[in-house]
Amino acid sequence: MKLFIANVPYKLEEAELKQMLVQYGQVASIKLVTDPQTGKRKGFGFIEMPVQDQAQKAISGLHDKEVYGRKLALSEVTENDLGKPKKQKSNTQTHNSNNNNTGEIDGNRW
Repeated sequence: MKLFIANVPYKLEEAELKQMLVQYGQVASIKLVTDPQTGKRKGFGFIEMPVQDQAQKAISGLHDKEVYGRKLALSEVTENDLGKPKKQKSNTQTHNSNNNNTGEIDGNRW
């Protein structure tokens, strides 16, 4: 089962997080996301626990747990969360509204 973890303290190491998780069961992988340009942690990551029951117990036990002054947020990653790009809002208009754009600049066509 894949889990999403947010609000991760920047100084929390993957090994330390694993020690917290193994209390609930087997941990297949942990990936705390870092900024590729700065190398600094972004405060979230992904965990894989192969046994669903154990993963649910980890969510129950660690969600809202305070670590280094921050409350962890854990949730299950569902199939709907995977592989679907999020729609981004744009500030640019995608249509001409009362602009009557004819493709002309100073009366000349391009």
